[in-house]
Amino acid sequence: MPDFTTSLDAHGLSLRRKHPAVLQINVGKLCNQSCAHCHVDAGPRRREIMTRKTIARIVDWLADSKIPTVDITGGAPEMIPVFRYLVDRFRQLRPRRNLIDRCDLTIFVATGHDGPTEFLADAAL
Repeated sequence: MPDFTTSLDAHGLSLRRKHPAVLQINVGKLCNQSCAHCHVDAGPRRREIMTRKTIARIVDWLADSKIPTVDITGGAPEMIPVFRYLVDRFRQLRPRRNLIDRCDLTIFVATGHDGPTEFLADAAL
């Protein structure tokens, strides 16, 4: 049986690596919901969250890359104490990056999490 590269060549095909277009960052498992379908088993009792030090390292690494989009995910990213720090650090990068905040939307009306919609709207400017 021919190896993979030989098989590609035999069919006139080649694989070329592209530059990454999106850096997805999972900031932890803390969430305001406990959904049976959650692929990361996030929930309100989970305490695994990304630290400010780790965020700083990621932002420093991203600053030297050409990745145009950052996709922030986790349980509910807005619940980690350093969420605003994270967004602010990404917004300081030049050239600017597109930011995606993957939230469950219920965080916008959850008690104790006032103002995420205004903060994210301001961050988009």
